[in-house]
Amino acid sequence: MERNTRVTIKDVANVARVTPQTVSRALRNTPEVSPETRERILKIAAELNYVKNYTATSLRNGATRLIAVIYDNLINLYFSIMSDFLQSSLRDRGYSVLTMAMRQERLNTDAYLAAVSHNVDGIVSFIEPDDEISALVEKYGVPVLLFGRRTDLANVDDIHADDRQGGRIAASRLIERGCRRLVCLTEPLTLTCAYDRFEGFREECAAQGVAEPLMEEADEPTLEARMRALFGSEMPPDGVFCFNDMLAFEMLYLFEKLGVHPVAVVGYDNVQGEIRIPHRLTSVGMDKYGIAERAAQMIVSRIKSGPEAPRVTQTFPVFLSEGTTA
Repeated sequence: MERNTRVTIKDVANVARVTPQTVSRALRNTPEVSPETRERILKIAAELNYVKNYTATSLRNGATRLIAVIYDNLINLYFSIMSDFLQSSLRDRGYSVLTMAMRQERLNTDAYLAAVSHNVDGIVSFIEPDDEISALVEKYGVPVLLFGRRTDLANVDDIHADDRQGGRIAASRLIERGCRRLVCLTEPLTLTCAYDRFEGFREECAAQGVAEPLMEEADEPTLEARMRALFGSEMPPDGVFCFNDMLAFEMLYLFEKLGVHPVAVVGYDNVQGEIRIPHRLTSVGMDKYGIAERAAQMIVSRIKSGPEAPRVTQTFPVFLSEGTTA
C-alpha cells in the first residue's frame, strides 16, 4: 500500500487472511468470531492504523448518526457554549455533530438542503425556519428542532427560554435600581425571541408606571453614532436592556469610549455563567446545560419516532444573574 492511503477493511482482511465480513464482525465484536480470531484481527488493524469509516457504515445502515447544528454568528459566545453542550449531550446518545455557520437570518431552502447534503439524520437550528421548511421536512424526512426560539410550524419542534419573562425580569431590575428612562437594544423584532423579550420589557414598564421604553435596533454600522446622539441628549437613558450579553459588552465598551456617565445595563444569556470574565455583567440567565440536554433528547426522539408523533414545544424558566452593571 502507498503511504498516506487510507486502510480499508479489505486491507485488514488480506493481511489477516480472512474475509472482509469476518473483519467487520470482529470489529463489531459479534459472537460469530472466536475470541482468538478477533484478538488477532484487532492487532493487525491497529498495526495498519485502520480507522473505521463511518460514512460507509451509514450507507449500509441508512443512518449517519450525524446531526447538523446551524447558527448564524461565529462570534457570539452563547452559540459556542450551547454548541459545546449540545455536542456533549448528543455524543452521550451516540451521535456526532456537524456545525454549520450561515450568515442569514432565516433557515431557508438553501440552508436546509446544505445540511441534508451531508446526509445528516436531523438538524438543530438556532435560526428561525421559513414556512417552506415544513414541506422540505415532509419531503426529505430530516427533522428540524428550533433551538432558542419558537415557531408555529406544524412539523418543527422547538425549545426556548421564557423570553417574555426574561424581559420582565430585566425591566424590574432596572426600575428597582431607580432607572426611569429605559431603552431596549435589540435585534429585529421579526425574530420571535427579540419580540418576546421586548414585549416582556415594555409590559413590566407599564405595570410599574414607567414610561414606554425606547427601542433601538443593534445595527452595527450605525450603532456608535446613534448611541453617541442618544446618550449625548439632554435627557439620556439611564438604563439599557440588551438583547444578549454580546450587545451588553458592546454598550459598556461604547460608554467608556464615549465618556458616558455610568448607565445601568442588563444583558441576556448569562455567558459569564460558563466563561469567567471580570466585571460581572447583570444578565438574564437560564439552565443552558439543561436546555441542551433536553434538546438532544428531543431531536433524537424525533429521529426515531418520525413525523407521526405530535409536535413538541418546551419553554425553560429564566432567572436574574447578579452582576455589577445593574
